[in-house]
Amino acid sequence: MTSATRVLVRGLLLVGALGLASASAAQVRLGSLVSPGPLAKAHSSLEGLSNCEKCHERGRRVTPAKCLTCHAPIAQRIQQKKGVHRDAGGGCVTCHVDHAGVDGELRPFDRVSFDHARDAGFALSGRHAPLAAKCDSCHKTRSFLTTSPACGSCHTDTHKGSLGSSCEKCHSVAAPFASARTTFDHATTAFALSGAHRTVTCASCHKGSGFKVANFSSCTSCHATPHPRTMSTNCTSCHSVENWRTRRFDHSRTAFALAGQHATVDCAACHKAPATRVKPASATCAACHRDPHRGTFKQDCRACHSERGFTGATFDHPGATGFALTSGHGGLTCKSCHTGISPPGRTRASQNLDYRGLQPACATCHDDPHASELGSSCATCHSTATFRVVAFSHVRHPELFQGRHAPLACEACHKAPDSAGGPPTPRSPQARVLPRFTETPTECASCHQDVHLGQVSRDCAACHSLEAVRFAPDRFSHDKAAFALTAKHVPVACAGCHKKETGEFPAGHGAAVRLTGLGTTCASCHADVHLGQLHDRCESCHTAETFKVARYEHESPPQDFFVGRHLRAPCSACHERRTRDFPSGRGTAVEFSIGARCVACHADPHNGSLGEACGSCHKPEPLGPSHVPQPATFLTRTSS
Repeated sequence: MTSATRVLVRGLLLVGALGLASASAAQVRLGSLVSPGPLAKAHSSLEGLSNCEKCHERGRRVTPAKCLTCHAPIAQRIQQKKGVHRDAGGGCVTCHVDHAGVDGELRPFDRVSFDHARDAGFALSGRHAPLAAKCDSCHKTRSFLTTSPACGSCHTDTHKGSLGSSCEKCHSVAAPFASARTTFDHATTAFALSGAHRTVTCASCHKGSGFKVANFSSCTSCHATPHPRTMSTNCTSCHSVENWRTRRFDHSRTAFALAGQHATVDCAACHKAPATRVKPASATCAACHRDPHRGTFKQDCRACHSERGFTGATFDHPGATGFALTSGHGGLTCKSCHTGISPPGRTRASQNLDYRGLQPACATCHDDPHASELGSSCATCHSTATFRVVAFSHVRHPELFQGRHAPLACEACHKAPDSAGGPPTPRSPQARVLPRFTETPTECASCHQDVHLGQVSRDCAACHSLEAVRFAPDRFSHDKAAFALTAKHVPVACAGCHKKETGEFPAGHGAAVRLTGLGTTCASCHADVHLGQLHDRCESCHTAETFKVARYEHESPPQDFFVGRHLRAPCSACHERRTRDFPSGRGTAVEFSIGARCVACHADPHNGSLGEACGSCHKPEPLGPSHVPQPATFLTRTSS
């Protein structure tokens, strides 16, 4: 073997060794060229050309059988028809797409449309509902298949198994777990809670972490008796579970039967010492009750009060005082009028009522809001039924308080003076001051704003009356105006001519209905439908009775033009409606300016060969047997 041959062999052996060492790396590089993209992180161990057939069938197709070979729990769920894969019928790649990059999502999941009750068999309701947007609150691992629906899988059992594993017997997902203290149905136990027992906290009876009570056969099992041993241990003979302080003792067996408010008084309120030792005095009310009137009344309390209560006394107010409590006074309590006086050493809250020295005048109890402006006889305007004035009759200017003014409240006209102390004005800002009732002006402008802005007289009554709805001008007559309304103008509404506008008026700039300064010509209100073809004297053809032209005498062309068939022809036969440029601009109108030539209306059957003087042969006479065109007379000039 030559030296050149040995070098060649050694080179081939070296290349072979290097090829074997880099085969796996080459497969990875070749796989990256064939692959549509990197695998997701969960499948990254399957990168490389040699691993393709672990997921792909020949021909690059991915079948469920390949996927479920690795994902056995999913195959089991599909077979059991449970979870989100219960209806999986197509290929896995329908939902799970790989080769989308290392961070690609293999498990696309729409939390909004996912029905946890339907797909997972566990409804997220009540307190669980907010967890629908936080899957990782319960599902700690990547797989959702291992999470148990049992309460203990997420929640710590504070009862340490003493009450079993059925948490739903006491707790509900609709309320916090601690609310079971108030929602638990104790009737399911051997001791149903009733009366005052229902408000007792659980810990009062259930000590420690256990909930079983050893003994509850009698009241003394839980309650210590405050009575001596000589008394019966049958607590229910006097007490009930409705209120442990409620006594069932029949007081009617004593000399003082408890009636009315006395029946609700606690025993200790009267029995300061045991009843077997001390007998409370009960001959008079003052034996137990303090006299709040401080000796004002000499008779016993029973003369005014009863056991039903201290309020609602049957005191004869008219007979004893001469002041009858009627209407609004009838429902008042005594202290509403009779002010309190504080006994020595007592606070204001324990004041007694002073029934002496009151006068029957209104000002004794009520402030005079009119500051003596109207005198001291309040009954002239007010009554005890209501302090609002409901039937006051104005003596001055009775005609002013009729119609629309009749139902007005007093303050609508009687204003309080403004902050400057001047007379009341309709629009002045009102401070908290007394209204004025005297020297109130009676002019319309003192209360009403001039909506006409000075266009007409200030004598509003000339047009308006108090009986008209919304002060409509029921007294106004257009006959007194510069333009009398006749015929078709009579039923036209005021707004048809008098428009509301914003501009300058006699009283200044503002918005008002224009009443003055309007023109009296037809063009002031009516648009010129003739577009300037005729003069502005509309009355030469039209009248207010009807705007239609009843009869019109043509002045031009000559009258001999309107004879025969021309006389009976309607206006529209010659005057047609056209769209063109008219004297006042372009528009559509009936054309009036037309020529008197025959060819203006009639077609020329001679095509102009005989000229335009049709009248030399034809006349506009009625058609008949004798009406035939006469030939023209041809004059022959002879030589002399």
